[in-house]
Amino acid sequence: MTIVCNHFYERYNWFEVSSINDTRPIGQLKKIVVENNDKSVYNELRYAYLNELESNEILVYSFLMANKVHDRQAYFDIYSLLSSAEHRQEIRLDKEAKTLMIEYLKKGAALNHHQSKFDLGQLYMEGKYVPKDTVLGQKLINTSGY
Repeated sequence: MTIVCNHFYERYNWFEVSSINDTRPIGQLKKIVVENNDKSVYNELRYAYLNELESNEILVYSFLMANKVHDRQAYFDIYSLLSSAEHRQEIRLDKEAKTLMIEYLKKGAALNHHQSKFDLGQLYMEGKYVPKDTVLGQKLINTSGY
């Protein structure tokens, strides 16, 4: 992993790119997330990407944080980024990708991520990506805190 990461650092000059949101340089944040799986630094990296043009790059770090440390925000970010990109017609998700996207949303909801619960509830209410279940949908929405 270190060899691969070093290759990417050199290729993209990550330490030279600064965030427009007054956080540490994006390259520094990426390195810490990759090497330390640090949740607080992941959140700082998410914030740094808020107004960046290539904000979908955060998807790589979301997968890393979801799969390595089971970060509930990262689970939601995967769902959110993929569904938004599909909605904007930037990508077209096949059935398997949609299933994976929903599984990550469910994992976030199971970890009591409020937005995950709300969004999953909405999907059940509409029957979008999941079988329609208004009882479960309403329960998720009601327990989301929104």
